[in-house]
Amino acid sequence: MLICLVSLSSYLCVAQESSAGIPPEEAAGTVAVPDSALYLTDLVSAIKDNAKVILNWRMVNSTAAEFVAVERSCNGRDFETVAVLKQSATGIWYEWIDDAPAKGRNLYRIRFAGKQGATQYSKTVPAILAGDISFRFYPNPVDNILIIRSEFPFDIQIMDGNGKVRITQNKLQGLQTLHVASLEKGMYLLRINNLTTGIVSLERLLKN
Repeated sequence: MLICLVSLSSYLCVAQESSAGIPPEEAAGTVAVPDSALYLTDLVSAIKDNAKVILNWRMVNSTAAEFVAVERSCNGRDFETVAVLKQSATGIWYEWIDDAPAKGRNLYRIRFAGKQGATQYSKTVPAILAGDISFRFYPNPVDNILIIRSEFPFDIQIMDGNGKVRITQNKLQGLQTLHVASLEKGMYLLRINNLTTGIVSLERLLKN
């Protein structure tokens, strides 16, 4: 009896040590891909005519893939799926073209879905397109009222030629108006801080 109790105690200790080493995602019922199984590599991006983003990546073991999904984000936190692609059993390099990327900064990654339930993400690569159609201001030149339209929350500062801040407005979004009648005639800079992405941009404003 004593021998049986000692054996049972040893078995329980080993079981506890084994379960303690299980990653949280495996304990939750999902399958984690080991570091040695790097199916997705060499993800790169290129911009064509400032209108399209071309993604290329390499599949080390394409036969293990159920599908891959292309995901896009503007802030690096919130990703949306923009394409789901079936992978052929042949071939190493793959390409996908984003015909409608957002102006400004885009972040891309590839999500691998294996046939055995494994999930893996590629590294994240950026692609920056000139311009930002989600933020507009007019008229320019301006007399007394500056109209601003923005699809994202932002802070704005109007600075004179010496870098002095003359007007500040915080946490704005949508259609807004700024009274600029107090500004003297001349050239100013709009400093726009996108509160979603953290990107700060500068625009020129002429005051009549």
